[in-house]
Amino acid sequence: MIRHLLPAVVALSPTVLAAQDGNGLTFGGDVKLEYVDTGSGLWALDGDVGASWRSGGLLGFDASIDSTYFDDGSDLTSVWAALVLSTGAGEFAVGAPRPLIESLAVMPRFSSSRAVDLEFSMLGGTLGPIFNGFDKGMTPGITWKQETGNLTFGAGYHHLNDANIDIAQGVMRYSGGATTLFINGEFATAPGSDATTVQIGALHDAERFDLGAAFTHNDETETTNTLRLHGSVDVVTALTLRGDALLIQDSADAYSLSATYNLNSGLYVEGGGTKLVGQDEVLDIGVGYKF
Repeated sequence: MIRHLLPAVVALSPTVLAAQDGNGLTFGGDVKLEYVDTGSGLWALDGDVGASWRSGGLLGFDASIDSTYFDDGSDLTSVWAALVLSTGAGEFAVGAPRPLIESLAVMPRFSSSRAVDLEFSMLGGTLGPIFNGFDKGMTPGITWKQETGNLTFGAGYHHLNDANIDIAQGVMRYSGGATTLFINGEFATAPGSDATTVQIGALHDAERFDLGAAFTHNDETETTNTLRLHGSVDVVTALTLRGDALLIQDSADAYSLSATYNLNSGLYVEGGGTKLVGQDEVLDIGVGYKF
């Protein structure tokens, strides 16, 4: 899989919904129509919508759906829904909770294309998005999260029914001002094979620019180390330019340049290009709406 990254651009990654504090019901999401030119054109509609409810006491509820429909009729869908128990020992989500590595993600997506981002997600430090999209229906599991001052940490377990894959995760975040340090670990077992990823990195989110780096150790059928570099700058309030690089051990490196223009209404337009050394570039353009 990791030797054929861009030619297999057939799926979009989910947009991680930010955790929301407070009681009552909150609702939000992101919907995007995207065109990707990989020699032959690909249209896709990607949507990620979620709701969260907190009672102010013990019980709460989280639910979300991220689904991508392609112009060839295929689709990838993940559905998350879990009962949340808020205790002195942390927050437990039981049922089909969203993986913590996704809900607590720090590094921005790779490129402006959802398709390209997912294609690199395993090398970028997470196994879940690749597997979840092919696991139809809900993925049962349990997560635990605790916050202590600037430190957030937790763990989770998920079972993908269709592929008979078990995934265990551990996460830790430390936020100090504009800088966040993080470490993730994942272990997946499947019939006949196992996979492990460990990622450590940092992101500095300043008022007008972001700088981030993450090192990932991936051990599947072979061991691969990668270094992810990210930078972005707000040229004006509405326009953001960004660059990404993924340096892959013993393989071709990938580079991306993209731009996003945000409107006050929640609409945005973004596009860019991604180049895997030795292959043709992948161009993308899309329009979306955040709410």
